[in-house]
This record gives sequence, C-alpha cells and structure tokens, in this order.
Amino acid sequence: MSISSINYSSSILGSQIRNINQQLTDLSTQLSTGKLSQNYSGMGTNEGFAIAGRAQLSNIAAYTDTMTNVNVSINLANTALQSLTTIRNTVQTGSANTAQDLNVNGQTVAQNTAAAQFGSMVGVLNTQSGNRYLFSGTAFNTPSVANAGDIINGTTTQAGFKTVMAERQAADLGANGMGRLVLATPQPTPSSVKVSEDAPASPFGLKIAAVSSTLTGATVTGPSGSPVSFSVDLNGVNPNNGDKLSVQFTLPDGSTEQIDLTASTATPTPVGSFAIDASVPVNPNNTATNLNTALNTAIKKLAGTSLVAASAVTAGDNFFNTAGSATANVAATGNLLSYTSTTGTGSVALQDSALAIASTTTSLDSSATPHLNGTILTALANAPTGTTLTITGASGAHTITFDPTVTTVTTASGNTTIGLASGSAAKVSDILNAIATAAGIPAANVTLSAGGNIQIATGTGTDVAVTGGAAATALGLGSVTRGSVASTPQITGSTVLSGTATTGGPEVLSAAFQAGSAGPPAVSPDTITVNGQTLTFVASGAIGPNQINITDNITTLLGKIDQITGTTKPSTIHGGVITINTDDPGSLNITSSNSTAFAALGFTTSPVTAAKAPLRVGSSPLGSATTLVNGSATTVQWYLGNDGPGSPRSTAMARVDDSVTVQYGAQANEDAIRKELQAVAVFGTFSTSPTGQYAGGQVAALSLRVTQALTKQPGQQRIEDIQTDIAMAQNTMKDAGTRQTQAKAQLQTIIDQAESAPPDQVASEILSLQNALQASYQVTSNLAQLSLVKFL
Repeated sequence: MSISSINYSSSILGSQIRNINQQLTDLSTQLSTGKLSQNYSGMGTNEGFAIAGRAQLSNIAAYTDTMTNVNVSINLANTALQSLTTIRNTVQTGSANTAQDLNVNGQTVAQNTAAAQFGSMVGVLNTQSGNRYLFSGTAFNTPSVANAGDIINGTTTQAGFKTVMAERQAADLGANGMGRLVLATPQPTPSSVKVSEDAPASPFGLKIAAVSSTLTGATVTGPSGSPVSFSVDLNGVNPNNGDKLSVQFTLPDGSTEQIDLTASTATPTPVGSFAIDASVPVNPNNTATNLNTALNTAIKKLAGTSLVAASAVTAGDNFFNTAGSATANVAATGNLLSYTSTTGTGSVALQDSALAIASTTTSLDSSATPHLNGTILTALANAPTGTTLTITGASGAHTITFDPTVTTVTTASGNTTIGLASGSAAKVSDILNAIATAAGIPAANVTLSAGGNIQIATGTGTDVAVTGGAAATALGLGSVTRGSVASTPQITGSTVLSGTATTGGPEVLSAAFQAGSAGPPAVSPDTITVNGQTLTFVASGAIGPNQINITDNITTLLGKIDQITGTTKPSTIHGGVITINTDDPGSLNITSSNSTAFAALGFTTSPVTAAKAPLRVGSSPLGSATTLVNGSATTVQWYLGNDGPGSPRSTAMARVDDSVTVQYGAQANEDAIRKELQAVAVFGTFSTSPTGQYAGGQVAALSLRVTQALTKQPGQQRIEDIQTDIAMAQNTMKDAGTRQTQAKAQLQTIIDQAESAPPDQVASEILSLQNALQASYQVTSNLAQLSLVKFL
C-alpha cells in the first residue's frame, strides 16, 4: 500500500501558522500606526465610548470656532466703544472750557472740534465685523446710522438736524424774542406790571414757575390762570432800597432759571436792578414803570441766552430721542369752596359827649372834651369792676379789659387793658387796635365807619368770634364769620379725584371718578386704560400700580400712569394743563370708562396718543406755534438699525457650550450712545451771530448744558456699562473655553485608551508570536519530511 503525502497547508498546524502570521501583521500595523485597528470592528468593546468622545470633541471644536468669531466682534465693538469714550471726554473738556471766542461762523474752537468728532462717531458706529454691522442690532446687514452730512444738513427731500434746531429756536423765542411771554402794554394800572405766557398748552418758550417778593407794600398775584400769568402791584408805595422781586422760569429742557430784580436808588441803576423814583414829590408809579422796563430787559436777556441754549438741547431730543408726550387739549378746572372776606358792622353808632359822630381820636376819659358818649363809657366802666370783651380769632381767645381804676393802655400776649379812670390817655383808636390784636388780624381790618360804627373785616383767612356781654352790647359788636363761595380754579397736582368740595378743604375735580359699588344694583368702578393695562378706581386701600383711590390727587394719578408706561421723564401739570410723558410715543394709548371725568382732566378727545419722533414744530408762523408733530416723513432718520423691543444685547447671540449662550449685540440708539451722539451734534451744529448781543451768553449756557449731558447722571446708562456687558460675555466664553479644554483632554484620554495600541505591549506580543511561529515552522518542516520508512 502507499501513503498519501501530508497537505500541511490545510492541516490544523498550517492554520495555526497562518493565524500567527495574521496576528504578526496586525501587531506590526498597530506598532506602526499606534492604533488597535484600522476599522471599527477591530477596536473592541470600548469603541462606543471613543465614538461618543470624538463627537463631543467635534462640538468643542465648533464652539471654539464660534468663540473665536464672537471674540473678534466683541473686540471690534469694544474698540469702537472706547473710541466713543475718548470722543466724549474730548468734547466734554472743550465744552467745559470757559473761553467763548467766536470765529466768523459764530462757533468756538471747541464747537468746531465737536463737529469733526460727530463725523468720527458716525464712522465708529458703522463699524463692521466681516459683513456684520456691530451697532445695528438684528439688522446687521444695514448700516447703523445715516451719513453724518445728511444727519446734520439733510437731503434734497428731508430736513436735517440743523433745520429742526432752527425751527425749534424760532418757536421757543417767539416773534417778540421774549420766550413766548407777554409783558402787558400798557401796564394794567399805573402802579402794576403783568407778565403772561402766550398760550395755555404750548410746549414752547419760558414757563412761569414761581414768583416771590420782598418789595415793601407790594402785592404779588399768581402765577395762576390760563395762560399762566403773574402781576405785581406796588399799591402806590415805593419799595425800599434792596427790596427784591424774583421770578423763576422752567425752560424747554426742564432746567430752571431765575430773574432777580432789586430796587435801587443808585445812579446809574446797576444791572439786575430797577430804579426807585426819586422825583419830588415821589411818584411810586414811576417806580412801577421802571420795574416794567427792567422786567422786559431781563426776560429778553434770559430768552436770548439760556432759552436759546435750552431750545438747542431740546431740539436735539426732538430729533435724536424716541421719547414723546401727550398734552391735554384744554386747561382743566376743579371745584373749590373758598372763604371770602366779609365785614361785620357794629349795631351801635358811637357818639361823643356833644352827640356828634365819634372819631378814632375821641377820648375815653370822661373828664376830657369831647369824650365818648357817657352812656357807653358808663357801661364799659361798670364801676367799680370794669367789663371784659372776649374775642377769638386766628391766634385763639384773648380779652380786652376796660378798667375804671387805671389811666394807661397796656397789651401783653394779645390781651389788652384799657384804662378809663380820670386822666386816661385812651382813645377810640385804642379800642379798634385792641380788637385787631385780640383777633390776630391787621389793624387796617378794624375801622370806624363814617357813621361811627365799628367795622371788623375778616379777610379771607380768619373768623372773628365776639363773646356777648356788657362791653359787646355797649359797642354793638357781634361775631364776623367768613362766607364761602364755589369757584373753578385750574386743577393742580393736589386736586383730589373725587369727593365734595368743602370750605377750607382741598380742590376737587369738577367731574369725579367713582369707585363703583356691589349694589344692588352693582355699579362697575371707573377705569383708565393705559397701553392696554387697566387702572381701576377703588374707595380706599389701593394696591399696586393698577389701583388708585378716588381720594388720591392728580399727582398720584400721574405717578400711577408713569409707572405703567415706564417713562423716565415724569408727567407734569402746569397752568391746569396735564402733559403725559412717554419713552415710547408709538405705544401710548390712554382711554377712560368715565369720559366726563376724563374731560375734567383736560382730555376732551380719546384716546390720548403722542406724536412719534422726530418731532417738528407743528404750524406756521413758527413764533406762534403751539404743537409738536411727527416729522418722520420730512426728516432724516439718523438711526437705521433694528429698533424692536428687548435688550440690545439679545440682538446678537451665540451658543458657546451645550448649555451656555452669550449675548453681545449693540445698537447705536442705546441711551448712552444716543445721548453722546446727540450732545456732540447739538454742540457742533449750534452757531450764532459772532457780533450778536447775547452771543457769548448763548454759547456759555449751551456749553454748560453739553458738559452736564456728557457727565454721568445717577441711574443713566453709560458707554462703560455697554463695555461691561460685552466683557461679561467674553468672561463667560473664557470660562466655557477653560472647561472645554479640560473636557477635551479627558475625552482624548478615553479615545486613546479605547483605540491606541501600547507599543511596549505590541512589541512584546510580536516577539512572542515570532518565537511561536519559528517553532511552528520547525515542526511543520519536520512533518513535511515524514515518509513511511521514517514513520515506521
């Protein structure tokens, strides 16, 4: 028989050799690449962790790219904001400089610098990062602001800021250059002067705020009325040297200025004074004429300086700011029961001893000639005890004692003793003076009539009560009580919203708001709806911003409305006219369920809305205009970016970690940026006649306001605040980057552990396999040489 050859290539031993060769090949690949395998199937059971880790590394790489791009934008924005800060400091330093040397164009060097800096600001605000405008909010493909030249000078179809400023100045000054004030000509009386605003509900010109006087003998009336006015009557009395009249005005920008006029005997009359008449005989009416002339001069100077500056600042607000206001249609009036002066006349006509009508000089000494009628003296003396007269007035109860044992007249603590003994120096005038002293009223209020009757005038502030008795009967005296009368003065901040007017009580709105009742029948409470939020009137205990007591006043009501609208400029009332201020005039909408009471506030049309910016003078001629209107159709729009609701920061957002986003948007119309741009534009655009009478004063007043506008005010945003916001975004990204770097290292370790082949271990395995392979080859070789002979 024969023995077949051994096929070792298909034997078990051959298979093992091939397996060892394959392992050597794999290990050699691992040693050269450092990886366990070139495909997922060879990676082992931990490859799932590696795959997840690699996905996270990919996310981290994307976040890193995002943060790199965001950091570029933030760094550019921060550089731009720092430039704005530098410009602000430069212009502020220039405006604070007191030098007011004007060039041929009517501007100072500081103003020329501001004009140039305005162009720089526009360029800075149009900074781009790639194709993104950094200060346009979500409208990042649109330039943030218009061309600097267009903003100031306008285009062929739209007016620029220079035109808006000129129109506003004309409207604020008025045709007579008096700041829309009217000085009565001729004077109301030879001894008086009167100053009035020209319209009751105008936003233009000087507004009379307060008047005070130390002018001896003078009477000051107002400010009151519609339009608001005040008057000063010297009453035929010359003031003393140094006496002063002070008038305070509110200007369009909300600032206040005061005119002080001092009575003077100096020659020539000093600036800020008026001459006291020194003619012989003295004529106080001439002094009144001098006061009238001094008022005219002082008002024109105030209008020509501070008002012009305030007008320029306000024009800047009208052009650049989005805020607005709604003014009541009419000056509203309330109800008031006020006291009126009454005069009580004694029932006894006083006669002297000759039965003639007594006078103030008639003696109370029965031994004198003439003396007060003996019957009256006997009744007053009531010998030997005397009589008393008790009078209660403004300062409480006091007594007048008629004493038959003394000859003098003495007064202490409002109590008077009048001596009636023989030789007394007392006269009827002493009785009159004693009554005035006891009642706490002026001596001029107690007089003797032509018929000899004692007259007591209460004035409007005091009732005079006379206690009956022998003395009161003898003199015919009785109590004098003030009368009360209903009137309709203009409403003020203290006018109460509901109730019944009472004598001595507060003014009450002429048509009241009601709280409603549970009934039956049930009555719904009155409401005022402000921008969709309802303000409800309650009887008492109002809670939160959406309730108000009917016993509250108009100041409280305006505060509630302001709280709902969120305005940064409080609403006001002047001359009975309410002005509702709002930061967002486009959304202002106010109505009331009680149209009658709403009309009593001066709002005769509903809803109440406000004109949107830019605001322009509403009619022609400019000097007599009384309204501001929306001028957007005919005026350059300076800001071109996004102007939607929400924080400007939220207009640019980026995710920089799985659960972290940053906000880094900005808008050129943010308060800090807008106010700086506005102040620089006002300062750089304003010009005056270099030879004008008030040129220096105008620039000085404007410089003061610009300096203040560029100075941080409490509660107002500054450019540094915007920088802080975006710096916080950078810090957030930095923290996220740090975390991601740490996570990246840990993830890489997991991946390496799952996929990497340790070179030492691989080399050792290769050596072991090589030894096994060599032994296998030797065995295979020996088996390959096997024959039957060798086998046997």
